[in-house]
Amino acid sequence: MKTLYMEGLDSEGFEQLCEEIFSAFYKAKVKRSFLFEDANTDFVVLSSNNIAVDCKHPAKSPVGRPAIEKFYTAMKKKKVKEGIIVTSGKFASTAQKYIDENNLPITLMDLEKLASIAFKAGIKLVYKKEEPEAFTIIANSDREFREHLSKKLKKELQCSDDIGLNIAIIKRDISHVVYYKINYRVDAEFTASNKVIHKETGDGYFYISESTGRIEGDEFSKVYDMAPRMAYDPQGKDAALLKPRKQILDVLYDKVQSMHTKYVPYMTKSNKLSTKTCTPTKKDITIQNVMCLYLPLSDVEYEMFGKARTIRSLESSSEEFTIIDPKVFACDICGGKISKNGIVCVKCGNIVDEKHSARCSRCNKTLCVNCSSYVSKFLGKKEPICGTCANKEPGLKIKK
Repeated sequence: MKTLYMEGLDSEGFEQLCEEIFSAFYKAKVKRSFLFEDANTDFVVLSSNNIAVDCKHPAKSPVGRPAIEKFYTAMKKKKVKEGIIVTSGKFASTAQKYIDENNLPITLMDLEKLASIAFKAGIKLVYKKEEPEAFTIIANSDREFREHLSKKLKKELQCSDDIGLNIAIIKRDISHVVYYKINYRVDAEFTASNKVIHKETGDGYFYISESTGRIEGDEFSKVYDMAPRMAYDPQGKDAALLKPRKQILDVLYDKVQSMHTKYVPYMTKSNKLSTKTCTPTKKDITIQNVMCLYLPLSDVEYEMFGKARTIRSLESSSEEFTIIDPKVFACDICGGKISKNGIVCVKCGNIVDEKHSARCSRCNKTLCVNCSSYVSKFLGKKEPICGTCANKEPGLKIKK
């Protein structure tokens, strides 16, 4: 079942929401108020009887007799036989009485009634202070985290010794960070020269970080779509983050608009070829569902080959986790990012790039340049050698 939210809608957004509900309920198309010069009707449901719908949002005062009279006048002028007034507020106590006394073909509909017909049309309308779904993921134990970290480091780095046997967790603090999984739908129509030149439709979802406002990529989605979740009842500061703030929604709108922008060629009235930039507006984008995911954030101190290190990561109840500290795979000698061929020095625990790494020419141990020596051989050729192997060859010229 599709879910639509009232939270944060302006008058235009409320009209679009009502359009979608009535179109689904009556299984008919709708047309906007530009067909009605008096602008007293927001849209018309093109059913067998053509129903005029007037939307009142935001409703600061109760909808009363004057609004009903004005609406009915517009209906008669356009020869519409049936009308509905929808409000996000309240109706005055005299409103229904006036309709009954004058036998007017007008239905008054508040949000409770709107939600009722939406449900019959297969749509869940969230209009009260109902919170989005909240879930969390169970954090791994220290032992499990150590195993998962070892596997990840083995995949990313080369080491002559077993990393798993030379890594120890010293301290691990776990807190929660919030990500929103927001589903959206696009339904836009573009016209030029008085005809439709393009229809843009589609749907999807994004994970967005509450703290940074960053949209995560496909790898993040793969991990956390598959991660086992459990219902979560946030308290205190966590509870305040249940609903995405406006800036988060704006990030989503900007991304969707960018993805669904098309440059469409068309013929002008003067029979010339032109191009129109077709970008959906916010009213063309419907937020269908929001899921709030409280992910375990691990701040870990650990030792690898005796060298103290830290790592910050998001967990997923499996060996897949997301490292969010960019310095984890940086060369300990030059500070540069290690893109490939990173090596762990088994003597000091340094992680280094290919330029600052060495392998013992005798035993093949992985070393950093700070811990390796060189043995001169033949015509001045220098080969790296570890200290242990160098001590076994006292007759050769050894140099740091």
